[in-house]
Amino acid sequence: MLGDRTRRTIFERLADRAQTVGELAAGLPVSRPAVSQHLKVLKDAGLVMDQPAGNRRIYQVNPDGVTALRAQLDSFWTRTLAAYKQFAEDDNMGGLMTTQTGHTSVRTDIVVEVPIEHAFAVFTERFGDFKPPEHNILGAELAETVFEPRVGGYIYDRAVDGSECRWARVVVYEPPNRVVFSWNLDPRWQIESDPDRTSEVEVRFISQTAQRTRVELEHRHIDRHGPGWQAISEGVGSESGWPLYLQRFANLLDQEH
Repeated sequence: MLGDRTRRTIFERLADRAQTVGELAAGLPVSRPAVSQHLKVLKDAGLVMDQPAGNRRIYQVNPDGVTALRAQLDSFWTRTLAAYKQFAEDDNMGGLMTTQTGHTSVRTDIVVEVPIEHAFAVFTERFGDFKPPEHNILGAELAETVFEPRVGGYIYDRAVDGSECRWARVVVYEPPNRVVFSWNLDPRWQIESDPDRTSEVEVRFISQTAQRTRVELEHRHIDRHGPGWQAISEGVGSESGWPLYLQRFANLLDQEH
């Protein structure tokens, strides 16, 4: 619930004082709709409550919800540690792991139970099927995400009104082993037109057995984006960033069986 860095920041700011959506968004590198979505999640979890004030709504921490959350965490702490120990001791279990190295590079990986050729094909040909639909900076509802499978091709979003956002460009395309693309969004999550101020994402596909593939994703050189680059690092490394993409990718493969 509070593992997402932006959501946690919102919660911490509300713990200091009650605020409106506009006040919260003014101090964050995300849009007002994104803040509203985080507030909805927190409210549904009982951690935040709101009340009308004229034509606005004031949000504040819900003390009862925080007390209940703490009691729940205390209750399940021992069980969680036991489950983690079992997971760590199981050498054959695939899973997702994220490591942030000096904040300028984010790495995450997952093991999927499909051949390497199939893993690569689904990742590139069906990228739009696992990309979270809420990850959209267009002014209209997302219609599709297109991954052009070639060097020089773009990864872009297309809205229902026909507008497009070309937020990445393929720089290496080597099936079935790896693909590299640029990240063309600046710290304000707007298109960056200067190629020298973009980072890059490499996705490697490593065959472990005939039916098992490790997918490793590295988002590197994030500091090239200049002032505010930390917001990108925090965003792509959070539970709603690249780890979410790979988990949804794995879920898509599972649905095929």
